[in-house]
Amino acid sequence: MNTDNCIEPIAGRTRHSVRSRPSSQRTVNVLLVGLGPHARRTYVPHLVKHARPHHARLAAVVELEGCRRQTEATLQIHALAPELLYVDPFEGTVPTAVREQLDGVIERNRINAVIISTEPLVHKAYLDYALDRGLNVLIDKPFTTRRGVAHDVDQARGIWEDYAETLKRYRGLQSSGRQTCLLVNSHRRYHPGFQKVFELIAEVRNRTGCPVTSVSSEHCDGQWRLPAEIVSQNYHPYNQGYGKVSHSGYHLLDMVNCFIVAGQVAGKVPDTMSLTSSFVLPPGFLEQVSREDYVRYFGEQYSQACPAADDELRGQMEGFGEIDASALIEFRRRGDVVANAIIRMQHNGFARRTWLQPGQDLYKGNGRVRHERHRIDNGPFQTVYIESYQANDKHDVSDRMDFELGGNNHFDICVFRNPGPDGMEKPMEILRLGELSGAADFDTGLLYNEQVKEACLIELIEFANGNLAAWQLRSNIESHALTVRMMSAIYEAHARRAAGRGDWVNAEIERI
Repeated sequence: MNTDNCIEPIAGRTRHSVRSRPSSQRTVNVLLVGLGPHARRTYVPHLVKHARPHHARLAAVVELEGCRRQTEATLQIHALAPELLYVDPFEGTVPTAVREQLDGVIERNRINAVIISTEPLVHKAYLDYALDRGLNVLIDKPFTTRRGVAHDVDQARGIWEDYAETLKRYRGLQSSGRQTCLLVNSHRRYHPGFQKVFELIAEVRNRTGCPVTSVSSEHCDGQWRLPAEIVSQNYHPYNQGYGKVSHSGYHLLDMVNCFIVAGQVAGKVPDTMSLTSSFVLPPGFLEQVSREDYVRYFGEQYSQACPAADDELRGQMEGFGEIDASALIEFRRRGDVVANAIIRMQHNGFARRTWLQPGQDLYKGNGRVRHERHRIDNGPFQTVYIESYQANDKHDVSDRMDFELGGNNHFDICVFRNPGPDGMEKPMEILRLGELSGAADFDTGLLYNEQVKEACLIELIEFANGNLAAWQLRSNIESHALTVRMMSAIYEAHARRAAGRGDWVNAEIERI
């Protein structure tokens, strides 16, 4: 972690200030790779919304052949007519025939920006292709993942190797004179509530010289997936050998990264970390809620939804990815522990699902409810709590009441501060999301978490248009080193423990 590569210089910038920069009015032609549930809910409507004010257009879409009907229906709803390229599933590098087809799409449509919103197992393939073509890139989280990563030490280490190799290639592109961006859509970095917390941490750091000394972060999706769905579902899957850490868990790890960076003090920056982790895998979930429990809850209809017995399911779940994950991270400097982070990442928690058959929307439509909590300490000088708890699974419409506990946009910040020798500081302050200055641009009738995803898209467009410099980007590749290092080490620690090779992983914290 380089103290020069900190989020603080842009922590206070709002969405409005990004929007208001004058545009060069060169059209940014966007290639969208992957039009799944997340892209349908976010990227497509956001591109439609910002096409005219930001001089951008959805010029082309790449999707799997099996998704042709859904793709064309989505584009028809939004009255869009991009060039379409359908491909067959692949692993590894982009096949030669597909590369040649993509070259034609890029040339015909003068593509200068690409959004990668695919299954994460092919993120690296499309990243490599985009870098070869010198394109500006916005990629979904996680940066990459690997098949079987929850059980294979080499695959776990491969996540870091993917990042290091991509960073090297990206820097090589910049040194050649082609200035591009490679943004990771870690949208909490753009959220006015988290932005405020970064400022609070930095303020105490500057006044006292005390960095962040402890972090506790928890996130639960409230996603109740029934056993037969665990085996078969391919969206945010477990059946590819990865799970929660590669899903929304990446966001939680990235916030730990941002909290640590916001509190960095020269001469006190951690240089290594030690980490251990624990996973709840699908066979363990079968022990928590058995077939008899499902029949008790749903009645005999459950047998139609899941005819297989638990023992049969257990055999099918061999090698699957994690449902829940916990990690303890020791950040060290010169061998001494200088900060601890306790991280809990869950799918299995309070959910609103009361029905047997899954809905069509596997992203938001199955009773999914988010609970999130953070505690960040600057030693004896400050403790900040972030609490964000939803009680409702219907998120398409919100109002002012949704800032309250259980609402769609609930997000409270509780700040406890040492009053100081002069007694001028407030010992306690409660900040509400709707009252923050950075929230003024947001529509209270919609989810804030989805609106902040627009900001990363706008940065992609504005950078491609020459209206933003690289140092102004909040989520470029170079600032994700610690996030990816933690993700890689969490998987490695679990795989090592399962293989009887020890519980802890030690890793250097690279100065990017």
